[in-house]
Amino acid sequence: MLHAAIFDMDGLLFDTERLCCDAWRAVSRESGFDLSDGVFFACVGRNTRDTREIVMNSCGPDFPFDEFNAKARQWLRERMECDGPPEKPGIRSLFDYLSSRNIPIALATSTSEASARWMIERAGLTRYFSGWAFGNEVKRGKPEPDIFLLALQRLGVSDPADCVVFEDSPAGLQAADVAGMKSVFIRDLIQPESAILSKVWKQCQSLDAAASDAFFRDM
Repeated sequence: MLHAAIFDMDGLLFDTERLCCDAWRAVSRESGFDLSDGVFFACVGRNTRDTREIVMNSCGPDFPFDEFNAKARQWLRERMECDGPPEKPGIRSLFDYLSSRNIPIALATSTSEASARWMIERAGLTRYFSGWAFGNEVKRGKPEPDIFLLALQRLGVSDPADCVVFEDSPAGLQAADVAGMKSVFIRDLIQPESAILSKVWKQCQSLDAAASDAFFRDM
């Protein structure tokens, strides 16, 4: 039986992964950094600590990660100030459905708390969430399960098997599986390997496809 739902944010609720990729490209050009799209894709779904490690391993120990990251975040923020974060289809339909069934919702995102709360508030979605978990609150980021287990704890739900995680990244899907939660894959930029998809509970084109009793009937 469904007792809780946990959502990633970037690439799932908001079409920000593409924006973030654009930010990396723009800042790389402007600052003379040599960062490939492949490095960016390797960082999708990861927290800042793990992203720093991936970038430094690729670009060398002298790469000014903090400077680069700050500029990329500022680039991204400036483009969302006026119109808000670009919503993915079906967010509100699914949130309204879950709320009507009294299913608590948590956000579990590798994004920093300040940035994540700003985006959720700017989009007018704060009222839907009963729990929050952020990348800087756990020692191990995705693909480890820590952030999802923290989110579940904050919802007051004890059994991970009663929770569904909505994710778009391979790292997030792996984390949900290790946590013992059912996962729903909504594709964004990256198609996971078949070994990861074999452990996914369901796949959908958009979030509103899950906004029905029939979708969760075999929980």
